[in-house]
Amino acid sequence: MNDGNSKYVIFNKIVQPRVIKICIYVSNLLFLGGLLIGALIAVFFGPEGYNIIDNYISDLGSFRYTPTPFILDSIAMITAFFLVPIFLYSYKKLIAGKKEVVFDSTNPFSKRIFNFFVLINIILGLVCLIIAAIGLFGIGLFSEDRSTELGLHYIFSIIVFAGLATGALFNGIAILFKKSIYPRFLGAYMIVGPPTAAILFVFPPPSTTLPFLEWMMLFAAFLWLIPLSIIILQKLRKEKM
Repeated sequence: MNDGNSKYVIFNKIVQPRVIKICIYVSNLLFLGGLLIGALIAVFFGPEGYNIIDNYISDLGSFRYTPTPFILDSIAMITAFFLVPIFLYSYKKLIAGKKEVVFDSTNPFSKRIFNFFVLINIILGLVCLIIAAIGLFGIGLFSEDRSTELGLHYIFSIIVFAGLATGALFNGIAILFKKSIYPRFLGAYMIVGPPTAAILFVFPPPSTTLPFLEWMMLFAAFLWLIPLSIIILQKLRKEKM
């Protein structure tokens, strides 16, 4: 078996329905549940009275703010691992049929150009989301207490949020312009919501704290990642019937 076929077989194993279901349940329940538990512990038992106005998400991974920083560190690394198959499955659904249209010379030139535009956005979207998963793993591995002199925690924090915002943008464009399992209004939100939250963080409005805006970036990501997961689960159930 040549390398091309081997990679295709591996890819299909990763995106098989059973694997995707497990990844969706684990990533969503683990991260959301762990984040809630970690935040509540920090609020009620942390030495400095944790809150989303004055504290960054990453503060949940430091002994300065919580007695259980390992919760955020663990869920970040584990969730990053389980997100990758979900991103690959979404890529598979979005890219279906696009390459064939682009490289079929019998199709009108305008149709090929349009599909090429969508194809590029799908590929860029996947790359950005994989980078975001790497960033998420990195912020767990290099927490605030283990950031090192290189400031690796800060670097990985930028990577994860930049990856999520740009990944949402590119995938949103693809969803908006291509009929798929995802509703177009979700694509429209992905184009506007996460990038806007990221821009507000870079250029914060007066009297708004950066920690609060970081939480808003996370919530903006939840508003498309969770619906995306639910839609995929519904699709998998229908395929099984």
